[in-house]
Amino acid sequence: MKLTKANLGESVNIEETKKVMIEMLETLAEVCEKNGIRYYLDGGTLIGAARHKGFIPWDDDIDIMMPKPDLLKLKKIYQQTGIGRYKLSDPLDCEYEFAECWRLYNEDYVVENLSVGTYKPLWVDIEPMVGFPDTQKEIEKTFTKLRIYRSLLQCSAGKIWHGSTLATKIYHFLMRPIAKIIGYNRTLHRLEKIKDRYEFEDKEFVGNMCSPVALWRGKVRREDYTQPNQLEFEGRMYSVPGNYIDYLEPLYGKNCTTELPPPEKRVTVHNQMTYRYKEA
Repeated sequence: MKLTKANLGESVNIEETKKVMIEMLETLAEVCEKNGIRYYLDGGTLIGAARHKGFIPWDDDIDIMMPKPDLLKLKKIYQQTGIGRYKLSDPLDCEYEFAECWRLYNEDYVVENLSVGTYKPLWVDIEPMVGFPDTQKEIEKTFTKLRIYRSLLQCSAGKIWHGSTLATKIYHFLMRPIAKIIGYNRTLHRLEKIKDRYEFEDKEFVGNMCSPVALWRGKVRREDYTQPNQLEFEGRMYSVPGNYIDYLEPLYGKNCTTELPPPEKRVTVHNQMTYRYKEA
């Protein structure tokens, strides 16, 4: 579904947006639990569950991690029976720019990204968990390649003049002709090929290679991460990594699951607005 500014209806406040995303998460979790699909709260959602039993007060999205084999199983279930009234999107569908991870979309709402000028349905991120190379040298080499292709992806889409800083805007503007020649879809396919090189079940260490939490420091031992565990999030128990503290601290800092960050870091990182969808 191609969305434009003409599809923006009544604006929606953050409380309603969070309520809708919670409903999406509940539906997704029910489908996964019914069908034996592994999933885990991730990122700020996982920290929120551990520290607040719900959303971090200044957070505005939901992140899920799912082993790639389970994600492919979820896609088959979606194609056969659906996932509630929501849409499961594979990044290789190339339906929306800057959508490198899988997403569950609610097409009753439209999110306008004010930084890059894109319009998408309201979503829950589903990050594929994949195998990591066997050596630290190969891991860092892989993530260097990912950064290069991800940079090209950022330069080839969105507004001509976009970015969070002046330097980023200039870089995106200057690199855009080269990125356009290579092409958004071709770059995205190369990214996915790198991420799919190592099978989740075959590797001792696994992790997330998707933006924006694509840091090799998030690598974890597969057997430790997949141990059954649960935490409460907004009144419901959800699956979380067996070693969630060991997983989160290298990414977000020591005691991130128990202590608040400094006041200056308690800010929303996404520059976006949510609206009800309307026919153009």
